[in-house]
Amino acid sequence: MKKRTSNLLEKAHSLVVSVTGTDISKTKRQEVMKDVRAIYRKIKDIDPKIYEVLNDDDNHKTTR
Repeated sequence: MKKRTSNLLEKAHSLVVSVTGTDISKTKRQEVMKDVRAIYRKIKDIDPKIYEVLNDDDNHKTTR
């Protein structure tokens, strides 16, 4: 896995963890998930195979 992809995955994971299981407004959670989706689009350009795996697990698309 490319180092840049790894760094982006780490950043996305950190963002998701920051809004998971806490009392956070729906608006704030949607903003963070929007950022996560942007990171995933960057990953798609860098490493399409990794993006396929991420896309299969569509939790990043959820806007709960």
